[in-house]
Amino acid sequence: MDIRRPPLVLSAMSERSAPGSTSRPAMVAFIQGLRTLLLVTVFISTVLGSPAPSGSGMRVSLRQARSSSPRVANLAKVKASLERVRSKFSPQATDGHLDLTKRGAQPITDEPDGPIGIISIGTPPQEISVLFDTGSPDLWVTASTCAGDWCDQITAKRFDVSASSTARAQPGNWNISYGGGESAVGPVYTDTVTVGGVTVKDQYFSPATDETGVTGETVGILGLSLASISVLKQPPFLQHALQSNLLPSGILGVRLSPSAHPSGGSTSSSSSEAFIGGTNPALYTGALEYHPIDASRGFWEIPGGAVTVNARMVVRNASTVIDTGTAGIVGPTADVAAFWAAVPGAEEDEGAGGVYTYPCDAEVSVAFSWGGREWPLSAEDLNGGSFDDGTCLGNVIGLDLPSASNNQWILGTNFLHGVYAAFSLDDMAVGFATPT
Repeated sequence: MDIRRPPLVLSAMSERSAPGSTSRPAMVAFIQGLRTLLLVTVFISTVLGSPAPSGSGMRVSLRQARSSSPRVANLAKVKASLERVRSKFSPQATDGHLDLTKRGAQPITDEPDGPIGIISIGTPPQEISVLFDTGSPDLWVTASTCAGDWCDQITAKRFDVSASSTARAQPGNWNISYGGGESAVGPVYTDTVTVGGVTVKDQYFSPATDETGVTGETVGILGLSLASISVLKQPPFLQHALQSNLLPSGILGVRLSPSAHPSGGSTSSSSSEAFIGGTNPALYTGALEYHPIDASRGFWEIPGGAVTVNARMVVRNASTVIDTGTAGIVGPTADVAAFWAAVPGAEEDEGAGGVYTYPCDAEVSVAFSWGGREWPLSAEDLNGGSFDDGTCLGNVIGLDLPSASNNQWILGTNFLHGVYAAFSLDDMAVGFATPT
């Protein structure tokens, strides 16, 4: 039986900002509350591994045009992204709830908060726009019955439980609240879910009937991390599909298009893709370099990382979470201070510890490694946008996380723009290759 399916292709949408600059006073006001926005508890250790290579699949590509206008620092977007990170990595169990202070490619749009793609739920299928998130395990979407000011601001299609003949109510309720004021509450259901041509029956999820803080084109989240931290206490979609013998391998391949160039320039196109059940060799060159994770925390975490700035290693033994649902890069304040000390002209913002600016015309080379190749961070992804004094906001931010070893980093979409990433359930490893 041929179980190959067409790839799910992600379109990556570049940020577009209006002309202008952000003043330093505005930045200081924002940053004063920044360090309360993230709480990440992680622990990992690693050894090099070599999962078997996956076969080919049919590739469908979507185009993305880079912005041709200069990009300015947008602190509101940074804040929104960090609030999501905090909520994701800070679980606390309370009364049975969790309060959070076929093979193919899925089209996703590389938004500031992470890659957005279309899945379908129910019978007949209803297409829903969700965040593809390797930093959380559960699937939830906004229900059509969701009411209130926040629900009214959602422009994308919501899920109608009553219109699905395969929707089945399950015991209990689902409740997530975010430290930034976001929340989602709803019943627990099972239904048929399709992602990139892979159809799983009886997938657990929640159609949220009450929420705050979610607007626009994103209706929910497709969690792609590990089952051990599931609020629903059920296998996430990828693991469920693998257990149901619907996939040739338990690998999720991810390619995110490069971000918009902060200084403008000519336009170009490239594709983004989430490949379910393997990797897409057409989107990378050479072999994937795999690094085993410690799955005890439920995240895709690689230990033993190193950070190099301008050919000098400034950080060793970094414990790294690889997360498609996070924008930017966060590390311990001491590590980040060492990072920016290697950049000529970089300064920590006064009264805003952990946030740095640097001369926009500075030449900076940055790379991450885990005992093998060095994986570069582009100048575009280091640059968070310009201010009116000729400096730029750094996308590497310092924050001490509440962990025993205090060496945790989160590598989000800014890092992932520069690699092809493979998340392997088969070998509990994350691999990287050079993208095409």
